[in-house]
Amino acid sequence: MKYDNVTIDIQPRPVLQELIEDLTNKMLAQKRVLADLEEFNSGASSTKLMMRGLRADIRLLDQVIERCYAQQELIDMRAEQIIGLN
Repeated sequence: MKYDNVTIDIQPRPVLQELIEDLTNKMLAQKRVLADLEEFNSGASSTKLMMRGLRADIRLLDQVIERCYAQQELIDMRAEQIIGLN
């Protein structure tokens, strides 16, 4: 049976792109808050604790974003292998 009206698109899709953008936006927002805290630092221990927490969050977000990029590269490579096999 032949299907003339079926189009198969096997080009790799950036499946993690939306997640990467969301994480990047969150990290940039955290950096802005941290910059504001550093600018208006009153020296209070609660402010220092919050700044430490924000720095830790930013480091974590950066690591997760890097992992997402690496995973997207693996997905793209796998898709290219599948295309090459056909």
